[in-house]
Amino acid sequence: MSKSVYIGMRHGLIQQGVEDYLMSQDMRCVSRRLHRPDMLIDVCVTDDANDVVKFSSSQIPTVLCADFYERSDVISALRQGAHACISVWGSFKHLLMAIESARIGQRYICPTLTELMCDSRNRTRLPDLTPRESTVVSWISAGYTSKQIGRKLGVSPHTVDTHRRNIMQKIGVHKVAELTRFAVLQQETQP
Repeated sequence: MSKSVYIGMRHGLIQQGVEDYLMSQDMRCVSRRLHRPDMLIDVCVTDDANDVVKFSSSQIPTVLCADFYERSDVISALRQGAHACISVWGSFKHLLMAIESARIGQRYICPTLTELMCDSRNRTRLPDLTPRESTVVSWISAGYTSKQIGRKLGVSPHTVDTHRRNIMQKIGVHKVAELTRFAVLQQETQP
């Protein structure tokens, strides 16, 4: 069955390129001007943060395709309800991955933005990590496994895995390697 994708791009050439590509991938595209509220939409692809809020409040997964400058831009988009973030400098391959991830309820950040998120020059301390999550990050940066961290903290490895999942969600990464890189960079930037 074909996926129905709302395309909310504000720039005509970009919108047309995205629509043409997605239609070549057997997706049904609905543009901003043809969209009606009663239409069934599987995923929203947009460059407008207002669309992110509108569609996510309607429980429609949203992919934000924008020119992100700082890691805080990505974090803000995820907090507003975006399921996936794609750089305008990314590829259509990553757009497809983002659409599929969003459609099944998973988060996705393209490699360009993952690099931005992990760039130590662009690093600010994340205020929403709990003290325990910060401790887990420091043990991860030292190379400890969940089982070893659990022993050190006196908790089960499952509790540590829960902390890892929460941290990954908060910092917007999807792979353990990205979390490990984040942890190492966090420790390097500590005074």
